[in-house]
Amino acid sequence: MIKIELEKNLKEIIDLYNNLQSSVHDLLRWVNEEGSQRVMLDDFLDFVWIDISEETRYAAYARISNLKEEPLVLYLDNQWVSDDYKNKKLDLAYKFVCDFYSEIQAVIISVIDSKKLLTPFYLEIFKWVANVWLAFNELFIPWRNHIVNTVNKDLENRFNNDSNMIMDYLNENNLLDLWHNNELADRSYSALVLENDEYVSKSYFEVFNSEIKTIVDELDIFIENLSVLEDEIYDSKEKYIDYLNAIKNALVETNVNKLVEKWSFVDEAWMQIKTPFQIWHPLEFYEDKYRKAVAPEWDLRIQNTVFDSKIESSISDMYEKIFDCLDKQKYSSSYEFSKANLNRVQFYLSTPVLYYSSELTWLFSAQVVPNDEIVSKQFWKKIFAFPEMVLKNKRSNPLMKMDGIVFEESLLKKYRNSVFGKDEVFYKIYDILTIWHEYWHNLWLDSDTQHMMNKKTGVYKKIEEFKATTWWLMAYFYNENIAIDLKEIIIINHIYRCTNLLKYREVNELEPYYCEALIHIYILFESGIISINDDKKICVNFDDEVYKNLKSVYENHYKKMIIIYLDKSDAWEFLSDYVLKKDWFYLPKDEKILEYVEYFYDLYKKIGNEME
Repeated sequence: MIKIELEKNLKEIIDLYNNLQSSVHDLLRWVNEEGSQRVMLDDFLDFVWIDISEETRYAAYARISNLKEEPLVLYLDNQWVSDDYKNKKLDLAYKFVCDFYSEIQAVIISVIDSKKLLTPFYLEIFKWVANVWLAFNELFIPWRNHIVNTVNKDLENRFNNDSNMIMDYLNENNLLDLWHNNELADRSYSALVLENDEYVSKSYFEVFNSEIKTIVDELDIFIENLSVLEDEIYDSKEKYIDYLNAIKNALVETNVNKLVEKWSFVDEAWMQIKTPFQIWHPLEFYEDKYRKAVAPEWDLRIQNTVFDSKIESSISDMYEKIFDCLDKQKYSSSYEFSKANLNRVQFYLSTPVLYYSSELTWLFSAQVVPNDEIVSKQFWKKIFAFPEMVLKNKRSNPLMKMDGIVFEESLLKKYRNSVFGKDEVFYKIYDILTIWHEYWHNLWLDSDTQHMMNKKTGVYKKIEEFKATTWWLMAYFYNENIAIDLKEIIIINHIYRCTNLLKYREVNELEPYYCEALIHIYILFESGIISINDDKKICVNFDDEVYKNLKSVYENHYKKMIIIYLDKSDAWEFLSDYVLKKDWFYLPKDEKILEYVEYFYDLYKKIGNEME
């Protein structure tokens, strides 16, 4: 097999994946229609021990088809069940979904094998990504129950849910992993364990010993099998083996002060793999909001170029223009670091064909990989976008009753037309809203920015998503000719996204996006681009003067945030201008915004699972 034939076969593999996913999405019709195929939804509900109704069938559909836990959580919350009861139901749902997708992925591998769509080397990668991380599926539930549902809840109860006090406790008791040069790291590869009523930090290998041992055993076989094959297409055999060995060595490390260093070697090895076959590794840390413990995640994503992204180098001119208004000499380190790295991004339009563990609880839209920053200084980052998967998933979502209550009719119609209209229009919007978002995570950074902004209160992630979204807005405002015909629909998509993020108030791993939404909603109201009519629906005013004001207001708020980043101040200094912490949740400081956010969330709790 030659390279051009292999890469042509990738399309057939992706088509196979899409066809199987389409059959999963077709389950939607059986939420409220009689038929034999609704048995899958009812089997899920029987497995989870939940009563069968149209609402619970919708929750089952969302959990199976789009991997969303939120509708199931909403249903359980409305039943006033205990957290322990709810977590057990979520664990059962996870186990069902694991088995369901393992069967689908086994079909994918079997067809690839029978049709000889890959070389022996890359077929082995498919087979053993599945084998290794079927074992990794077994780690997720103990990981989440121990770190998120037990330790973090205990810390919150001990310190009255005061994140500052929790972070002080972790810092003062040396319970955070160490970074390079013995500084505190921006993440953890360890877990806390109670000993004599005091917490100590231990490696994953110690805390989740049997699960990690199983993974390591599978990795050994994976490495051994690859070692007797050759990569005749991309000559990357040794790079894959180095990468897998690095993962194995990191997983078995027990010295908590060496964990970050060991995982930085994983990042280094991974950055050397530049083929269309990208094996993921544990590196995201949204679920654990205090120690940023890295979640057990794994997938195999393959190249899928469905359109040409217009990430134009000219947009970096805007970075120069804004920096010209600042003290370039004072912030020269950040300026040079960010500028250089824009040109070193590895960018992949992809489809995740195999996915496991924590990735079976949510679906990604795009990702910039949060490599260890010292690694990034040398190799920078990879960015992934999944436009075709996102489009198909959006089109598979039912029309929800709540949308018709929240949004004025013409706004909602324009949004839905952008999803269900021409593919090329959706991809153009996705490019600007999503891919640009990921690229602009890279700016206003120095090698230790995240570490410095996060170490006191741990809320860096809660402004970083706002930074990236606002940067694509600013970039578009400066370069509207890229998609001048889509100006209104681009802003409407932004408004729709931000408003719907408000439903994630109580979803731990999505809290950064919820906080982002609170800031955006404040700015959107301040600018006058949105308002609430007598029916409490969001309306858009797209008059020229209002749109001009929108650009000005966003620029003012963005420049204020830039200084926080350049000075490496604690992220709470920016976030606290917009939100306050009340009991367990973040809420808007502005009374009028608070009134709307509370109305929206109450509505979501009542009818969030109801379809049109």
